[in-house]
Amino acid sequence: MRYWHLLFGTVFIYLAAQIDVGVPASLTGIGRWIVLFGVAGAGTWLLAFSGQTVSFPARTGGITTAILALLMMYLATALAGFAVRLSVLKWILLATQIYVFVFVANCALGREEWYALAEAFFLLLAGVMGVILLAALTGITLIATGWGTYVQGRLAVLANPNSIGMVALVSGVTALWAGRWPAFAGPWKRYVPWATAIGAVLVIMWTASRTSLAAFVVGAGIWVVATRKVGWSLGLGALLGFGVWVWSMDATLVELAGVMAERMQEDTLTASRDNVWEASLRNWREYPWFGHGYGVTDDFRMTGFASAVSSVRDGSGYFGVLESVGVVGVGMLIAFYGVVAWTLGKGVLYRAAAATRWTDWDLALYGISLFFSLAVHTAGEPWMLGPGSFGHLVFWMAVGIIVASVSPDRRHGRLSIRQEHRRTRTPGRFCETR
Repeated sequence: MRYWHLLFGTVFIYLAAQIDVGVPASLTGIGRWIVLFGVAGAGTWLLAFSGQTVSFPARTGGITTAILALLMMYLATALAGFAVRLSVLKWILLATQIYVFVFVANCALGREEWYALAEAFFLLLAGVMGVILLAALTGITLIATGWGTYVQGRLAVLANPNSIGMVALVSGVTALWAGRWPAFAGPWKRYVPWATAIGAVLVIMWTASRTSLAAFVVGAGIWVVATRKVGWSLGLGALLGFGVWVWSMDATLVELAGVMAERMQEDTLTASRDNVWEASLRNWREYPWFGHGYGVTDDFRMTGFASAVSSVRDGSGYFGVLESVGVVGVGMLIAFYGVVAWTLGKGVLYRAAAATRWTDWDLALYGISLFFSLAVHTAGEPWMLGPGSFGHLVFWMAVGIIVASVSPDRRHGRLSIRQEHRRTRTPGRFCETR
């Protein structure tokens, strides 16, 4: 068994904790923590005794520094908060995820193993999308679940609509980039990512999840700009999506379209979040600098280990983050986003140079697309402060992929991206990576 197998197993059990995929809730509750710390222990053993690891990338464009600064600032808010035990526990869970998916993974995995993890992750998500679409179109659910197909006119199937929307968002963004990966370059395999992407968009629409839709637009937008896929491929995808939509329309799905349209109206767009956001802002003003402590909103107190997941106000988004970690924590988070955005800019504006200098341009841009999609998604959801959620784990897995992909290839010297661009550019056009 290789280390990426352990990472994939961790992702799977976190997904099973988010939606029903046939794993009993009694196993996913405490099981996700057992798996996470078990993988951390296995990673530590690999680093200490296996002799099969390499040193952590020394040059990551400031991303590593930003991660460490964010961790230290969150710890400071945890120690300065009003529920120190809960805050420190959640900080340990956050640090463990970063240790497993960013530090150890970049010492233990090579480029091919990162691709293997990403491809297995895509196939897992594609299978889930298939189950959801089958239930939506035929009413047949392959996985036993306590959820009905629709909840308040919104697609549910395996979980509440917002959770399904988040999984569809991750599936859609991953599918767009999977079409460029070697494993799906065959004559028929290349259609699997496209079918998954179209299915994910339909699921997002049918769940009427506004945050998932906005996040997918951002992730797909990065993909379009980075790959320049604004020609026949997008046209074909739109045509197929429209055809499936028309074919699948019955009275229930027409009503779903109406639900999404209603939820996007100006007077109802944020109606379900207004009270939550106002409460978070009101509580933040009491402790504006360090907030209530990392992972804590209002006067919540820990009553059990499960509280490490559900200790934040639902739907609070970045207002909940502000209430939790204050101005200093949010400022450091914005700085972290800025560093990754700078990396994105270099990857798009100086594409030929980045493709030459980075370890893998495609994986890097996939990680960045997933990163910013989830950064947008958490604006309306509380998972940024909940290390037990699937979104939180995938967010840091995306960071691990970015770190692995943007580190300079050892075959090249210390030229900057700008210098490399000047050396390799062709007048009037960019070089393609493949």
